[in-house]
Amino acid sequence: MRVRTILVVGLLIMYRIAYAQNLTFYGFLPTINQTGRICPKWNYNFFASTTIDAFYENIGGVEYPATDLQLYIQPSIVYLLSSNVQLAGSYTYQRNNPFNENFVNEHRLWQQVFFSLPASKSRITNRLRLEERFTEDKQTGLYPFSTRTRYQIGFNLPLQGRNLDKHEFYLIAYNEFFLSLTGAKIAAYSEDWAYAGLGYETGKMGRIELGYMLQTLVRNRHKDLRFLNLAQIIWITNFNFHGKKD
Repeated sequence: MRVRTILVVGLLIMYRIAYAQNLTFYGFLPTINQTGRICPKWNYNFFASTTIDAFYENIGGVEYPATDLQLYIQPSIVYLLSSNVQLAGSYTYQRNNPFNENFVNEHRLWQQVFFSLPASKSRITNRLRLEERFTEDKQTGLYPFSTRTRYQIGFNLPLQGRNLDKHEFYLIAYNEFFLSLTGAKIAAYSEDWAYAGLGYETGKMGRIELGYMLQTLVRNRHKDLRFLNLAQIIWITNFNFHGKKD
């Protein structure tokens, strides 16, 4: 009986995957991540990216032209609680379909805690973020309020020695879970981002990373998914007002 039940459940899952109206796209995610020291306990950070769907697709008779999907601008203030723990807060501006007539604006506030732990030669990173979102409703012109939490776990691994020095490579990977809390929501577990990349510490010019990101999004109440496969390139720089390089 137990085997039969397992087989039935398996067939239902296969049926669901086969007939789900899932969408798969491919593109690029150029990103800038710039951090500066204000004083011994305070940093600022400026993060900006744009998500590009690079290829035309025709899925089920519906045309999906190549387009810029999202513009993301995020300045934040970071408090260094200790060498392993940071607190941060930000205002973020997000614009979906930024260069099309059907663009959607979103204004977002968030607070987060970031902490890291050594593990053998690597470093395990954790980030917990709470977001307050004001997303434009194009029909009413209003910005209804919603909240969401995001948890990211990852690791950084220098490929030469225990510490990352100039002109050395490193590996980085993480997974980020998106959980919708209040307001209008399609699903509680609404998004997932998985990333793996190879980085290089240039020295004066900061770090360059190139990697693969898979963004999975629940796109409707039928739990159909959108898979966005992205080649991400990141430029990560640090600046110190006191003239000392971090």
